[in-house]
Amino acid sequence: MKNTAAILFRVALLSSLWLFINPSVAAQQVGTCEEARGEALLEAGNVRARIFNNGPLFWRGRQNLYEVPKGSGVNAMFAGHMMLGGLIDGELHMAGSTYGPYEFWPGPLDEAGNPPADCSQYDRIWEINSNDFIHFEEDSTFSINMLNWPWQLGAPVIDGDGNPDNYNLKGGDRPELLGDQTLWWIMNDRGNAHVWSEVDPIGIEVRASAYAFNIPSEIGDITFYRYNILNKNSKPLTDAFLSMWADPDLGNFADDYFGSDSLLHLQYVYNADNQDENGYEELPPAIGYTFLQTPVADIDLIDNDHDGLIDEPNEPAGMYSAIEFSDFNGPVEDPRRGAGIYNNMRGLWADGVPYTVGGYGRDFSNSITRFAYSGDPVTQSYWTLFRPMPNANRPTPSYDIVIIMSSGPFTLAPGESTEFLIALVWAQGINHLDSVRKIKNIVANLQTAPARYLTSGYQPGKLEPPPPEPSFVLGFDQNFPNPFINRTTLRYSLPKTMQVRLTVYDLLGREISVLTEGSQEAGIYTTEFNGTNLPAGIYFARLELDHLQFTKVMIRAE
Repeated sequence: MKNTAAILFRVALLSSLWLFINPSVAAQQVGTCEEARGEALLEAGNVRARIFNNGPLFWRGRQNLYEVPKGSGVNAMFAGHMMLGGLIDGELHMAGSTYGPYEFWPGPLDEAGNPPADCSQYDRIWEINSNDFIHFEEDSTFSINMLNWPWQLGAPVIDGDGNPDNYNLKGGDRPELLGDQTLWWIMNDRGNAHVWSEVDPIGIEVRASAYAFNIPSEIGDITFYRYNILNKNSKPLTDAFLSMWADPDLGNFADDYFGSDSLLHLQYVYNADNQDENGYEELPPAIGYTFLQTPVADIDLIDNDHDGLIDEPNEPAGMYSAIEFSDFNGPVEDPRRGAGIYNNMRGLWADGVPYTVGGYGRDFSNSITRFAYSGDPVTQSYWTLFRPMPNANRPTPSYDIVIIMSSGPFTLAPGESTEFLIALVWAQGINHLDSVRKIKNIVANLQTAPARYLTSGYQPGKLEPPPPEPSFVLGFDQNFPNPFINRTTLRYSLPKTMQVRLTVYDLLGREISVLTEGSQEAGIYTTEFNGTNLPAGIYFARLELDHLQFTKVMIRAE
């Protein structure tokens, strides 16, 4: 069990010290809202999660709750939080937190960007679920949830009477039900002072949903989070990033590793070995966040959606970075001031130093990255905590992981809104590494058609939508092992039928071998390269797919 008393003491001390040192906070153009109290349980599927209406997820100062499987008594997450930061006239503005004090308050902003004089009237979470619709079909009466749906605050409505500007249940209008249970709340970042980040607010209104499907399959193990963000500032927000911070205690909090997969827009946590001492025992699962929907990225000379094209029209921002969030550890000390937090949100160390591949990501190599531990622990290839060094012969000691993944950069003009859809995926395989394999397969399915999860799990006369068809995303993995002595394996995946040519070249650009050539259907493919007769050195594997090209560096050892 994590020491929650120590965390709460840190929060209280931070608040009091910062207000004492910074008396000007009272003069900021913010409101005087009291701390939020609203909360609800998300429990339609195989997860029981505590949801709060001011930014934090699963924990807000008392017992955390992200129990999966539901009824097991075992928690897979301790705490989470959505963060948003960016520039207004070149100055940093942001809203977020870790363990508090929190920087969102209940309620909307008015047209001038001002918070409510009294936020307490909005201090709640609204709910709609499949039973509300089932009961209406049975007796034609509207439930309290339907009648009290806060459409006037922007809660989404399915129009049934041809008038999008009203909420007429008798005319056919209905609350938008996502999954089989939807929780909805509205919050803003100007309800009071920003003590945690010590940075001025942005002036944003967030309309948030958490939902789940009651389906006896892997989809029932997933919870979804949709954030609709509206800029109520009179100036544009630029170089903006939305981040998901997480303290993921996967059963026992002290025996976890984490990794990232940029092709899947996924940051995940897994057990360091096959024994979890706090609930999951011999079947430790994996858990991770993935971005399913993001805004259009700024022109940034980056292939944000990993399709082989750079800055194409309407390119989604996707996952920009996935790293460790710092906490009391030398140069990565918890960056309480906004500049350090914003650096973390952009995939940098708190002091602005880039991550580098290898070791623990700090000054290990000249290869800069924004994705920590982006290798594959299943095959123990490239860079992982399971084997962090090249040719490492022993695992890294496990520890209490705290992570952050981000999407951006994007721009939000005055009065403009944008939307993010994020899934929190849990998977349990036959061992701790098989759980990693399984979570990646589930996320690959989610990524191929994310719009199908922006639907209701309820259909008249049919309460379970059909399971998704097997599907794949485009990917080309690092060969494993690498370095290799005689033989090494290459793996790639195709989302559709494509013309494929996989070749190996030497350092002078001479073609050594053609491993695959021709048309292949959607799926995952592996092929072996035999370098027995080749001298030691550097070689290149080139994968050509229709108009796309990918290259991996392979090292033939002595």
